[in-house]
Amino acid sequence: MTRGDLDMGYADMGYELDRRQLLRGAAAVAAGTVAAGALPAGAAYAHGTSADLVIHNGRVLVLDERFRTAEAVAIRGGRVLAVGRARDVRRLVGRRTQVLDAGGGTVLPGINDSHVHLNALGLNFPPFSYGVDTATIDELVAVVRTAVEAASVPGSWIRGQGWNDNRLPRPPRRTDLDPVSGDHPVVLTDFSFHAMAVNTAALRLAGITRDTVPPPGGVIEKDADGEPTGVLRETAQGLVRAVVPAFTADEVARSIDAGVTLLHAQGITSVTDPGITLATLGLYADKVRAGTLGVRVSALLSGGTAPQQLRDVLAAYRPLRGIDPRVLRVAGVKLFADGIPTAAKTAWLHEPYLDGTNGSLVIDGTTVAEQVANLHEMIRVAVRAGFQVGTHATGDATIDAVVAGYLKAMGRDWRRADLRHYVIHADLTPRATLRTMARHDIGANMNATIKYLLGRTLDPVLGPARTDYQWPYRSALDLGVRVTSASDAPVTYPNWLQGVMAAALREGMVFGGAGGGVAGEAERITVPEALATYTRTPAWQDHAGGWKGTLAEGMVADVCVVGGDVLGVDPHELVNLPVTTTVVGGRVVYERSAGPVATTEAAAGHERGAACLRAGKCCCRLADELRA
Repeated sequence: MTRGDLDMGYADMGYELDRRQLLRGAAAVAAGTVAAGALPAGAAYAHGTSADLVIHNGRVLVLDERFRTAEAVAIRGGRVLAVGRARDVRRLVGRRTQVLDAGGGTVLPGINDSHVHLNALGLNFPPFSYGVDTATIDELVAVVRTAVEAASVPGSWIRGQGWNDNRLPRPPRRTDLDPVSGDHPVVLTDFSFHAMAVNTAALRLAGITRDTVPPPGGVIEKDADGEPTGVLRETAQGLVRAVVPAFTADEVARSIDAGVTLLHAQGITSVTDPGITLATLGLYADKVRAGTLGVRVSALLSGGTAPQQLRDVLAAYRPLRGIDPRVLRVAGVKLFADGIPTAAKTAWLHEPYLDGTNGSLVIDGTTVAEQVANLHEMIRVAVRAGFQVGTHATGDATIDAVVAGYLKAMGRDWRRADLRHYVIHADLTPRATLRTMARHDIGANMNATIKYLLGRTLDPVLGPARTDYQWPYRSALDLGVRVTSASDAPVTYPNWLQGVMAAALREGMVFGGAGGGVAGEAERITVPEALATYTRTPAWQDHAGGWKGTLAEGMVADVCVVGGDVLGVDPHELVNLPVTTTVVGGRVVYERSAGPVATTEAAAGHERGAACLRAGKCCCRLADELRA
């Protein structure tokens, strides 16, 4: 992307933004929300209005319902002033207009990652945590040994994240960690955040013994002698988390800044942060008031695992005041209904896994009926308070229970309430349930990047048919369900181009010969359809379709520019296309230099990323970029 008319100059930044850029991005968010609606294009030309910014020499994807394309876009006051033919938009260039050359690339609305744990992104990497996404147990143990040797405080906690038991021969156990950890308690979270592996010191501090009863939906794995192995799944993780020192408010705030930097470099301008605490909401609010947030955030409050926990959260919640809801808003609550249908086998299914086992709900209750009743009561409490509900549900049995709860709580006036509930992940949603969701405008928030990560590795767990069907994009869209796509970062790298590629191809990455190949050809969708799941449809989910999600005239000027033809390139190459510019509220917050040094670094970065993916890692450039 090159800049014309105003020669402001910029250094090669690669994937790094300095503090001035972060502040500029935050200011752009604020500026883009207070501007008046733009004139229709014809009126803008007739009145001789000058644009603040014009982007030209690219294929502009408006991404409205008609999927219009254009040659240039003009921006004024943080809004799209005009979009159309280059010769028409050129008439809006004045003496002070900033002109950006898209270099023949693709110009599209700012990306909306509709499920990303922004507040935690930076906390999953050094110095806060160590990456343990390894191919062998020995390699994982070596990382822990290095972390212990680097620890400056005796007995301090060693944190790690990323192990993947779809890739490893088995989960890491305390017997692996104890020999290298000394007096340091060790807690290693898996890539999905649905399991952890701890050493004996951590088990001792948490008071976990062979007699400990896990909470509902939790699993404490045990060896042949009945002793805990150190692997804890789902709600059982809370037993250890309760004794792990919390990150400070300053550390979380710095993590948010690092995450915003990363998101800008990916063209992401809006996010949904699901399941946050009231304290985290306060941090976001402080950043908005200070003008340092930099992206638009829709938040879902964590609803807990029991009706009274949700009631307590809602009683303590106070609506945000003095903050533009187009910068930060509490959209609703997130409920957690089950686990995941991977090697963990903690998702609740109608038909068991191939080994005969099954997962369960993670809602409080001593019986399935009591758990379902509590789930439905939690949904009812949220709906009566006027909140949208997003529920983590991956197994088909869980999804059916969640949708039944939505229907019961929504009642006959659901259209007027227009809360737009949705199923988070929706891995194995039955077709009949998809039809029900479509009739009642219940959305599905899917994860194409995780599909790419898992590929065919779940054949031995779910069987080929369910592996093919997992994340049924085609079925959902054909039946009329509103589908959004999200990275679930830091579970996967927040690369929406990889997600578009995965949704269009359904091809998995390769774990040493396993996992590759097509996983669900019948569920492929087109590239334009996939783009809508990252732009227009998330705006619907955010109740924001009237002001963001497309580049139509009058919409907020959040823009992502890609260095290549997103519609014309072989979908396999989408992941290699660079994001060159990100605009938030009409202001440029990220630019990737096109100079020879940058080109060399970009090529090297792509090669490092490719090597990392070949090694089977899920978040290949995330740690380096967050440390930058």
